[in-house]
Amino acid sequence: MIEDALSEPDLSLGPRSPLALVPGQVRCQLLMLVRSPLPAFITLVVPVMLLVALDLVTPEMTLRSLGGVRVAQFLTPAMASFAVLNAGFVDTVVGTTLARERGILKLLRATPLPSWVYLAGRLGATLVVGAGSVAVVTLIGLNLLHAHLAPGGLGPFAAAAAAGLVASFALGVAVAALVTSADSALPVSYAILLPIAFISGVFFPAPTEAHWLRALSDALPAAPVARALEAAFARGAAHGPTVHQLLVLAGWTLGATGLAAWRFSWAPTGGRHRRGAHGTSHRPPGTAPTP
Repeated sequence: MIEDALSEPDLSLGPRSPLALVPGQVRCQLLMLVRSPLPAFITLVVPVMLLVALDLVTPEMTLRSLGGVRVAQFLTPAMASFAVLNAGFVDTVVGTTLARERGILKLLRATPLPSWVYLAGRLGATLVVGAGSVAVVTLIGLNLLHAHLAPGGLGPFAAAAAAGLVASFALGVAVAALVTSADSALPVSYAILLPIAFISGVFFPAPTEAHWLRALSDALPAAPVARALEAAFARGAAHGPTVHQLLVLAGWTLGATGLAAWRFSWAPTGGRHRRGAHGTSHRPPGTAPTP
């Protein structure tokens, strides 16, 4: 969701409840996603490429630390969790930052549309896109890589993905509040996400003998999502996210929401000079205009 469009029905409250405007905002966000290739690449192509590539280099290997399961059985939920993190976190940071730095959020702020409706619309679109990305990754793992979903695992799998998307979205908005340049949004997103994903054992299981690393990963937001999705592919009956996993995600969601409420700006914050309302450039006195 690199850009946001403003449609007339979404900006005019009229007699309708603000809640009725949320579906229009979701549709608007999804339309802009279709027109922008980068979000589709981030949310769908990257997890699928990693799933296929990692399976190709480890075709019939098993993971001793997970009881001898095939690598594909681990990689399918692992890449589904990476799809959740990409759709919820990376895409939110990039899309929100770009919308702010292009002045779209400032224009929205001047309309009758409540701020929470815009954010709810973006969250709704994130849930739709994330669900689609997770579904594609999972179907590839089940049908092409011959992974197996545990009996009764579909419901817990969907619940874990939804909880991960909500938490990732909140963290994405919080980080977008701290990023001041549209050009740095994508590098900053992956600079934060990739180390956390590696520590949390998203790509490969974390060493079980490193207790401090396990404790650290359990406190990070990526591990609860990854472990809960992996549980839906484990041997035996599947179960949903544990109470500890839900508490960790809830804590990060509440903390990110508080940070976003404190630091989020609807006006552009970048360092580049911007043109005023009459086309004049705001630059220090005595400096020559840029050709």
